[in-house]
Amino acid sequence: SAENPHTFTVMSDMTLQAHFSNIYRVSLSAENGTIKSGDGSCTYGTEVTAAADADREGSHFVKWTNAAGDSLSAENPHTFRVKGNVEMRAHFAINSYRVSTSAANGTVILDQEGFYTRGAEAMATAVADYGYHFTRWENAAGDSLSADNPYRFTVREDMGLTAVFSGIRMLVAAEATAGGRVTGGGYYDYGSQVTLTAFPDSGYRFESWTAGEQFTEQVGNADLSYGFLLTEKAFDAYRANFIKEDGGTGAGATHVLPLPGAYHAEGVLHLVHLDGYFISVSTMTGERVLQFMADGDDAEQAAALPAGVYVLNAAKWKERYVARKFVVK
Repeated sequence: SAENPHTFTVMSDMTLQAHFSNIYRVSLSAENGTIKSGDGSCTYGTEVTAAADADREGSHFVKWTNAAGDSLSAENPHTFRVKGNVEMRAHFAINSYRVSTSAANGTVILDQEGFYTRGAEAMATAVADYGYHFTRWENAAGDSLSADNPYRFTVREDMGLTAVFSGIRMLVAAEATAGGRVTGGGYYDYGSQVTLTAFPDSGYRFESWTAGEQFTEQVGNADLSYGFLLTEKAFDAYRANFIKEDGGTGAGATHVLPLPGAYHAEGVLHLVHLDGYFISVSTMTGERVLQFMADGDDAEQAAALPAGVYVLNAAKWKERYVARKFVVK
């Protein structure tokens, strides 16, 4: 037995020997921390220094307690002499919490480093990569928290915050000069493959693909189909150019019709060659922000819009549907 006193029943002659040792066990543990020194075995009367460190930034030491939970010391390190087996626990209080962030297809910016005191107000801002837009915030369990951006919240515990982004459906405008038609224009997911196909009318032949705001950039070759990956470097407006079979310019030339368009400057939306068109302006996510009828070939419309990329749609009875992007800086 390791008990002293030891109680037993005498059933026969017996010999007992008591063994004594001056080696004692010092058992140390920590709450919200780790033991740095002092744990182990030592002889009676040995001076031991018990030390512990917090296991996280923002915690502070409170006290040492014995196995019964009684307070022993508020000092760290705590020095004492061993006079028996010792069991002590270091207690640390957490006065700050970590907010960790993650995101795919974007980044998250916190208003300060990742540690906050309990009850502090924090703010996280999501910034989307090109071709994506912010949709919502989720916690570490995947539960939806908010669609606000920036997102303001109260810190009450360690938390993981994830910004969720979705790909933007981008508009690829495709048009044709007189003498043919083109298919393949419309909305596409960022990063997807786009294929445009030109169809010449009778008496015309396909000449080339051009792109850009003024359709001055030569792209592709003389093939009727032109394919490309919709990335940051891709153009978003394309034109199929046709000419008459006899090589003349006439009605089939590439500059028969003036090029409709729009641009924004100093709070005003300027329209070019859209007289009489019904104009609708939307964000890249489809939210309509402006509607009006264009009055004049070079009309102007007051439009105090936040910075971003917008899509202008124009329609005029049975005439062709026009779609253009413009940027507000």
